[in-house]
Amino acid sequence: MAAPSLLACFQQFPEIMQCFSIDSLLLLFRLLQCLKERLSWLNPHESDGPPASLPSDVKRFLASALHMSSSSNTSDSLLDRCWSAIGASVWASVSSTADSWRSKELLDVFVVHGIPEGIAFHDLYPPVRSCLDLECERVHRGSSATRKLTRLTATQCVNFTREFGPVPVVSYSAQCRSCYTRYYPDYYVHERRSIRSYYPGLPTSIEVAKHVYIEDTLCEHFTASMVVAWVSGLNNAKIYQLQHSAAEAHFPLSWPIRPKLTGLMVSDAFFLYALLRDHDGHGTHLILRNDADHSVRLDQALRERNAVMVGPGQEHWNHICDRCCTRKVIDDTIRAVVTDGVTIGRPCCGVHDCKGQLLSQRARFCSDHLHLERQCSVHGCENDVDQGSKTCAIEEHQALEKANTIRRTALFQLQQRLERQRQQNTDGAPELDGPKLRARFGRRWTHNEQLCVATCGVVLGRMTMYGSEAISGVKVFLHRLFPTQQSLPRVIFYDSACQLKRHLLAAGDHHFDAVALPVDVFHMKSKHKESDDFCGLHCNPALWPDLYEGGTWRFNSSAAEMTNAWFGRFSSIVREMRQDRYDFFLDEVIKQRNHMTVTELALHGSNPCQLDRGWLLSVQ
Repeated sequence: MAAPSLLACFQQFPEIMQCFSIDSLLLLFRLLQCLKERLSWLNPHESDGPPASLPSDVKRFLASALHMSSSSNTSDSLLDRCWSAIGASVWASVSSTADSWRSKELLDVFVVHGIPEGIAFHDLYPPVRSCLDLECERVHRGSSATRKLTRLTATQCVNFTREFGPVPVVSYSAQCRSCYTRYYPDYYVHERRSIRSYYPGLPTSIEVAKHVYIEDTLCEHFTASMVVAWVSGLNNAKIYQLQHSAAEAHFPLSWPIRPKLTGLMVSDAFFLYALLRDHDGHGTHLILRNDADHSVRLDQALRERNAVMVGPGQEHWNHICDRCCTRKVIDDTIRAVVTDGVTIGRPCCGVHDCKGQLLSQRARFCSDHLHLERQCSVHGCENDVDQGSKTCAIEEHQALEKANTIRRTALFQLQQRLERQRQQNTDGAPELDGPKLRARFGRRWTHNEQLCVATCGVVLGRMTMYGSEAISGVKVFLHRLFPTQQSLPRVIFYDSACQLKRHLLAAGDHHFDAVALPVDVFHMKSKHKESDDFCGLHCNPALWPDLYEGGTWRFNSSAAEMTNAWFGRFSSIVREMRQDRYDFFLDEVIKQRNHMTVTELALHGSNPCQLDRGWLLSVQ
């Protein structure tokens, strides 16, 4: 509301104009805007208008903020007249107007004058006023009054915001009088079901830990920094604390929740907000267990999304544009993709190529191979281990374990470096001791991630390779990614395409008969020998005239290498993630990067679009 309009509201109350300056009246209006939602919850449900009077705690807060007379009767009477003058104008403003009024100046006012009264800068309330439970609606059909939310409960929390830093807030929950479902700012919990259901759409703040919320815009910021700049959850938290150190220093000492943002909170915010965004995109709402520990509450939802992402699950799996296809006709579209592996992994079972899930992050074997913990770690030895050791009673095996422990110390590493330098300065060569024993005392990591990238840079799919980047594994990956003949691209570049071609011929696999399998241009020139007749006759990209025009290549066959440079830098972030979070994280960063890539393609006039997914996956 502009100042002239505000002053017009007070014209019939000259005593107010005598007691307040223009700045004080503007401040009063802004404070009331911020308190509108609080006042609406205190208003009778039958009325949609403003309450007849202000609550006593709100009056005390306003009197303190406006530095009014210490006489409560005088200040109450004057504030009542002010409310009569501008209450209707406050109520008529749209909800988004209140957010626009919020500023660092008002935050300081609430911290100094509102916190003592239990009034925070931006309190959090449920976004609904009546019960959403379908069973409750069926039982109490036609009796909406019994389904109204009542019994407000206040909890002191901290909300990490992007603009103002950590802010003390009061989170309110309300309960349905009929079915006892309790409604919180971002989800609701039924009394007898032990599950929490999130509201449709995206909340303005999400609860990531007990009494801790993170604002939606900050969740988006954390996601972008991870996808674009490979910033881990811990480093995001540290950067945030440095940016808002002043807000943390001025955080009220009396508040029971301290404004300490941790890497785990940022990580949980990434996963939870991504799940909410995914459900919002599909028109569904997220449901989680409410009785589980917060660290495992998301696991089931993560597994469900991961299962959807297997094979053709990526949102842009059916993408085409001028940079990755030619002749965009549904019956004759030449799509070109590149597949390649990038070294990035997570802990997995110590048995080669075993895909079983570990019981914990420190475990060496899955549940099916847990008995191997009692077997000597030296390769080829099946003796039982000695107590407190990872090897059997054979002295050579025990010496190997002891040497492995010593090698991990800094002193040993420096001594070894010195010894190597001495040997380089002598004429004699080190003596060989013969065959050496081999053992695995630590955990095994997955070998690599296999990507399939359209030649424009859009990532179509991903699969984890456990033991190695075996040709048979690449074949399985491509079968899953392109399960039907319609879904197959016309060209698949691969740096080991000749080996894949040999494998397909030996296995009698005819799924890819209509697909060109050239080696990408870079590897064809630098890695494959001219004497390899099979490779030259079957996988030389020059064999296919559709791949070049006017002496230049139509498609960027190095797209996977360029994507690997981005993808590989997540290695340190995901190295210790549990399997469910690892898969979800990689799929999500690919999804977000694809959105950015498609936007850039559109800006450059590459005409990105999507083929009909149903037609591509239909079996004919």
